[in-house]
Amino acid sequence: MKTVLINIIILFLTVNLSGQNLLGYKPNKIEKYLSSNYKYLVKDSNSKNEYYKYLKYTDGTSGTTTIYFFLSDDNKCTRIKRMHVHSMKDEVIEELDSLYTRKGENTWSDRHKGIQAVIKLVNEEWFFTVTIEPEKRNE
Repeated sequence: MKTVLINIIILFLTVNLSGQNLLGYKPNKIEKYLSSNYKYLVKDSNSKNEYYKYLKYTDGTSGTTTIYFFLSDDNKCTRIKRMHVHSMKDEVIEELDSLYTRKGENTWSDRHKGIQAVIKLVNEEWFFTVTIEPEKRNE
């Protein structure tokens, strides 16, 4: 029973992260924000990629959420990708609907710190993803 209660608490805390648009933030600001507001998230420094700079966070051993903050050459967050287990989908959609403007099926928009962002939810076989990235402008 205790394990079920802990998993439910983690589920609700993780869903609240859905609304955080940290585009444009530098790693120290992201880390400070997460350590102050989402203490259950654990920074994963074991993963390395020679092509991308990123910060990776997980919800530890429960394995329901993984979050990547992709960074530019000047060390600013340019894209956020979150992966969740399917059992969290309804709660995440509810949170996205409450925080952002729905633009279509599984698509929302947001403006934060002067950055117009697009938020997309994509279903995968074993999980679903939520991405937050700057809106691409037609040139």
